[in-house]
Amino acid sequence: MWENLFKHVDILPQNVNILDGNAKDLEKECTEYEAKIAAVGGIELFLGGIGPDGHIAFNEPGSSLSSRTRIKTLAYETIIANSRFFDGDVNKVPKLALTVGVGTVMDAREVLIIISGAGKALALAKCIEEGVNHMWTVSAIQLHPRGMIVCDEDATLELHVKTVKYFKSIEKVHSLLTTEGSKVGLDGKVRYSAGSK
Repeated sequence: MWENLFKHVDILPQNVNILDGNAKDLEKECTEYEAKIAAVGGIELFLGGIGPDGHIAFNEPGSSLSSRTRIKTLAYETIIANSRFFDGDVNKVPKLALTVGVGTVMDAREVLIIISGAGKALALAKCIEEGVNHMWTVSAIQLHPRGMIVCDEDATLELHVKTVKYFKSIEKVHSLLTTEGSKVGLDGKVRYSAGSK
């Protein structure tokens, strides 16, 4: 997190709170983490990605959708995926992780999930074309009033064509609405103010 985010943004080190997987009492670490979140008024924006099995944070398939920060046993697929951080050696990958829960994520005021690559296409399809399901924990975002998914073309490979067309049309209309000086009428036609085009 330090290398890829925090050292690149304007944030004081004391305002960065990451779960300490080396803490002596892991359950206490999780409880205190939830308390810190509550003490500052909650999470403003949860930004995260998913695994190929649709897990958010380390909320593996089968996790409770109301779960809080806790110790979680990792799925074998997650261990394999994380071996890239351990020189490809699955034996070096921890088998347990500390994670915010799905309920913790859902309590954030806004949730933004980034999904990229064909390897996560099935998870995206399960997330948005099917109902909320604890086997695809990312699907809980359907219940969030300010949840958003950002994905690349490859991640849409398992979606129905009409689903892709629908979301692309929303993106097009949004782009039109946010173009300076434009207005979209009820007839769907874009009108530009004088001198704005």
